[in-house]
Amino acid sequence: MQKTVAQHDRHPDPGFSLLELILVLSIVVTIAALAVPNLMSMVGENAVFGEADQLRDALAEARRFSIETGIDYEVRYEVGGRHLVVLPNDVTTQESTEQTSTRTDQQYYALMPLEEGITIRRAKGEEEQSEILEAARFGDLGGAELARLRWSTPVMFRFDGTADDFTFRVSNAAGLTSDVTLRGLTGTTRVSQVYPEDDL
Repeated sequence: MQKTVAQHDRHPDPGFSLLELILVLSIVVTIAALAVPNLMSMVGENAVFGEADQLRDALAEARRFSIETGIDYEVRYEVGGRHLVVLPNDVTTQESTEQTSTRTDQQYYALMPLEEGITIRRAKGEEEQSEILEAARFGDLGGAELARLRWSTPVMFRFDGTADDFTFRVSNAAGLTSDVTLRGLTGTTRVSQVYPEDDL
């Protein structure tokens, strides 16, 4: 009997004690608590920057089509929303059908919805002005639904390569923001790094 007890003492059970498990779990939870906010912030920053970069691409396309077709194009965003449209300017398309010119009948329409939870607005603190457009203005983009939304005043791209000076602000619900700045003289755009809007 004593020999059996001695053997048992020499080879203890290799399992973990409850205290050891609690200690390991508390370390894992502490590391996760420190890492998750940083990880979520990085995911949010990447999403905002990615959408701002797509907006820059849409603006570049509007400029390219304006130069190629000889028609002024306008960019509008949904006020308080996440949609952006590129439309031929109504005035210049009417002019091109009324008179002989080098302008072409080819017209470009684009709809760009941003990711859920990300919105576009103007960068300056000025009050947003909005208007409702007729369904026919949206071409084949699904005008009936788009005509229900309120749209910003137009940001123009002209066929000579110039544009309106404007800064679009792309933001998410957490206040992370990236500015897409359009330079009117050259029609080029620049995307800022993502920053917390509270830093303004």
